[in-house]
Amino acid sequence: MKMRSTKVASIGLSGLLALAFGLSACGSSSSNSSSDTAAVKQAWTSFFSGSTSAADKIKLLQNGQEFSQIINEATGLAISKTSSATVSKVVVNSPTSATVTYSIDLGGKPALQNQTGTAVRVNGSWLVGDSSFCALLALEGQSVPACSSAASSTAG
Repeated sequence: MKMRSTKVASIGLSGLLALAFGLSACGSSSSNSSSDTAAVKQAWTSFFSGSTSAADKIKLLQNGQEFSQIINEATGLAISKTSSATVSKVVVNSPTSATVTYSIDLGGKPALQNQTGTAVRVNGSWLVGDSSFCALLALEGQSVPACSSAASSTAG
């Protein structure tokens, strides 16, 4: 098994993860679609912001506590501080689920473009879906035990 931080840094996923960790708690108790769209966009851009603390990223990722080790590792990497995300489209599928089209930059340069992910509303706040985070980890070749449970919990 290779060391995570070395592998993450070599491909730049640490920046993606750090971006993911920057999520802000957003959401409203209303079912207003435009409010939901804005909350989802804010959640995703904040989660992927290099300036967001690991603690906040953990709070703002669906089942974030299960990913705390990798979030803390990635957030500590220098490249993570330069990450950002842009959300180009949000489709609210239900009161608790949305599809997100997003792009990620590292150091101001495109790293991933026009990716599709999920947002979920938990306790009134929109969060980055753990299945999306696991998909980013998979791009890096990372295997995280929490991703096994994420695959089964995403269905609901």
